[in-house]
Amino acid sequence: MSAALSPPLPGPLGAPPGTTTIAAFILRAFLFPLLLLGAVAVAVAAGVEQSARSAAQVTAAQARLTLIQAAARDVSDLENGQRGFVITGNPAFLQPYRQGGVNLERHLRELEARVGTDPGRGDLARVRTLTQSWYAQAARPEIAARRISLESAAALVSGGVGKRTLEEVREVLAHMQAGENLRLRAALENSTAVLHRVRLFTVAGLLASGGLLVFAALRVARTLSRTTRQLTEEARHIAAGDYSARLPRTPLRELGELSLQFHRMAEAVQQREEALRGATRALTASNADLARSNRELEQFAYVASHDLQEPLRTIASYTELLARRYGGQLDERADQYIHFTISAAQRLKALIQDLLAYSRVRQAQHTSREVNTAELVGTLVQDLAAKIGNAGARVEIGDLPTLRASPELLHHVFLNLLTNAVKFRAPDRPPHVRVWAERGPGEWRFHIRDNGIGIEEQYFERIFGVFQRLHPMDEYPGSGIGLALARTAAERQGGTITVQSTPGEGSTFTLTLPDTPPPGAQEAPQS
Repeated sequence: MSAALSPPLPGPLGAPPGTTTIAAFILRAFLFPLLLLGAVAVAVAAGVEQSARSAAQVTAAQARLTLIQAAARDVSDLENGQRGFVITGNPAFLQPYRQGGVNLERHLRELEARVGTDPGRGDLARVRTLTQSWYAQAARPEIAARRISLESAAALVSGGVGKRTLEEVREVLAHMQAGENLRLRAALENSTAVLHRVRLFTVAGLLASGGLLVFAALRVARTLSRTTRQLTEEARHIAAGDYSARLPRTPLRELGELSLQFHRMAEAVQQREEALRGATRALTASNADLARSNRELEQFAYVASHDLQEPLRTIASYTELLARRYGGQLDERADQYIHFTISAAQRLKALIQDLLAYSRVRQAQHTSREVNTAELVGTLVQDLAAKIGNAGARVEIGDLPTLRASPELLHHVFLNLLTNAVKFRAPDRPPHVRVWAERGPGEWRFHIRDNGIGIEEQYFERIFGVFQRLHPMDEYPGSGIGLALARTAAERQGGTITVQSTPGEGSTFTLTLPDTPPPGAQEAPQS
């Protein structure tokens, strides 16, 4: 054996120490990106949990606000019923008075079960104390005096004790409502902040994970490809008779073992050549063995290099598949977590979006340009074609003018009025909606008339308030912001919205817009 040959390395297969398997090398390369994806999933799960807690706080605050408002209405019922009896002497007024007392007690008990702070419980106790004081000092004495004579009751009413007491009750309820509004706003802001942070962290984590996955795939492919090429090249040298050639060391155990086998084969071939060098027959046999060994060595090198290309192609193809399929996306579990978040806050979201739209309308800089309202309404009817068709509705568009206004704000107004006209339809007839305009002194008046369920006169102003609903959510869905948004959009242009309605027959909403845009309106460029 030539002194140039190095001794074989120890071990059953001569695997050098400090090496690793191909599988471990690949897993180690992809470990950090996978851990980062796991961290993204954990962050999303934590965001879901925190968002759920915020949603629960919003729900609780809304429930308390509803009860406080109901209690305020009960106080008004008490006062109106008692005063009605004192003024008229009609016993029928005592029915809302008694019912208001029953409702107030029930609502206060429900509030006590929901209020979790000492100041809130203190406010409820004060409401009870003031209410009992009103019963004892004003309501019952005045009712008893009215049963005797109007003059007796008037003498008691003139003292103003009952009025001052109920005003204190309303002040306490208003204070409680303000506190709940603050808590509700804080919960909404916290939920929005959580969703924003989760979105930012998710996007950043996915981008970083995608970059690391690409880097890891390139590193694995480059290492395997380089080592395989070196093995193939050196195997060719050995197969050509250069037994002093040595395959490079590699950190991959399987390839290192393959390299050692090449070395041992080269040593064996060289030993045979030296042993049979003296005799021709032996030399011929040795040459034959050497040729056979060379052929086997070449085939082994070819098979080894060919088979090692297969995992390289697999890694490359799966890496491309991962890049195409998951680039900029979450893994399956993270996608499920995000799906659960959206599903749980869907309504809250819709509500926040409506609130944001309402806020944008209130804060938007008013711009005006020539607007063809007939074209605008026609486009909206086309956009609502699905809803109109599903309701079996018929929409008639009369003569509509072109005027200077804000197309964005007019879009909000007509969209909400047309949507409501189709939504609040009567159950016994298909909706019929008419839209037309008429000229007034220095203004245009637009009318949207429907044949729907109508509105009682006492609610004509209430329906334009934010979150003011006259029907349950399961009967007529919506956030209760549409008409408030429409009126705000009209007022931003110096206009108004009013309603006339007959219950059971339909409603007519009238949008009035001045010819001259309001002060501060900017000219919008013509599109």
